[in-house]
Amino acid sequence: MDYFFDTHFHAMTLAHPSFISFMESIEGGLPEFITGGALSPSYIFTPSNRKGMQMLYTLMNALSAFERPIGEIFAMMDDDLRGLYTQPAGKAHAGSEYPQQSYIRDGKFHFRNRTYDKMAMCPLVMDFSQDQKEWDKIYYRCDQPQKILGYAQDTLDGIDWYYANRPEGLFEFYPMLGINPAVHDVAFIEKLLGMINPDHRRIPPQDAIAPSVEQRKRFYGVKFYPPLGTNPWPEESPQELEKVKLIYRYCVDHELPIVTHCDDQGFRGVPAKTAWQYTAPSSWRPVFEHFPDLKVDFAHYGKQYSIASGKRPLSMITAVANKMPESAWFYEIVDLMKEYPGVYADVSFSGTSPEFYEHLLHFIESSEPETADRILERTMFGSDFSVNLLKVESYTSYYRLFERSPFSDAQVLAFAQTNPMRFFGIREEAPKPKRKWYRRQPKRP
Repeated sequence: MDYFFDTHFHAMTLAHPSFISFMESIEGGLPEFITGGALSPSYIFTPSNRKGMQMLYTLMNALSAFERPIGEIFAMMDDDLRGLYTQPAGKAHAGSEYPQQSYIRDGKFHFRNRTYDKMAMCPLVMDFSQDQKEWDKIYYRCDQPQKILGYAQDTLDGIDWYYANRPEGLFEFYPMLGINPAVHDVAFIEKLLGMINPDHRRIPPQDAIAPSVEQRKRFYGVKFYPPLGTNPWPEESPQELEKVKLIYRYCVDHELPIVTHCDDQGFRGVPAKTAWQYTAPSSWRPVFEHFPDLKVDFAHYGKQYSIASGKRPLSMITAVANKMPESAWFYEIVDLMKEYPGVYADVSFSGTSPEFYEHLLHFIESSEPETADRILERTMFGSDFSVNLLKVESYTSYYRLFERSPFSDAQVLAFAQTNPMRFFGIREEAPKPKRKWYRRQPKRP
């Protein structure tokens, strides 16, 4: 069975994020909010999508994905790869190049000169749960909702809906469960860990799936999102440190992977400087010193957009001139790869720029053979859909950028299959899900 992995994407509705936390992050001041979050000029507001009405079309296109139930988002992604959408005339987008034939056709996924039987889809469920003190600041306060449970349930329902309504679909799902230990007690963290399938190399038998989301062990690992307040190693607080140690021990004992956000933008719940401190790959060094066998994927390859809109150190200016990655976090990730066997990185969202692939390959080709091999064995393909719609027009156009990248066919196969299967610990012959396990998602009124 040949799999093509999208190791990093998001399917959510506007009900899932925490806008209270988002507004909380503005307390650091408006300038910091603009440059240190999703509004950074080099992150979204690029010259290509600021022209005329293009920004409006881009936002409308992105929001159209967030207005659908999760099951329909999966179906939309499937339909896109089948060529069922067409580019609107007169509204060309910078990331709107398309293949001559659809990627899914004749019951297979076609990419370059290879066909794949299935697409392994890894939706990342973010933990938008909030600290009660955030609610206590406002008039219409309420008891803290554990938002992760609702989002997790909606994701599983969406997967069920896809399997029920797309019996010939190529998508198989390996979702990752978000945990923000800073806002949960130990008992609730243990409850969340209990939702992850400890025997992650296979899909659980029918009798292991119970109606309640807490008992459905259908997640395959943990998603960390430091900008929401997750400190990978909160050494100053023994109580908080014990929480993250609990997660790391569980993941090591069961060989479960962790995906952690690693660029300096995105959704924040804490001030920018705190978010950057928690997100930096160097913050994970004490984690690996204590848990050297832990598997962690540093998403987005450590891209730093803030340095593009501010003062850049001479070393970064030299890197750009030499067509090398300019982010210091990129080099921190590579250093960790050299030392620890479980350190990976994915190209999600960063791959919206063709130059990213060119710089990454140039760095690999300029490195010592041992370093180059480490990078080639630890890099994974990911899209960051639907967030990437702020930089590309569609799910298909993102794949087209990767298809046209300067990587060889063998390297593409490693990024999209070999490396993810090793990272997730999924055996080569994953059993096909039994359709009767899944129940239909209620139709939207």
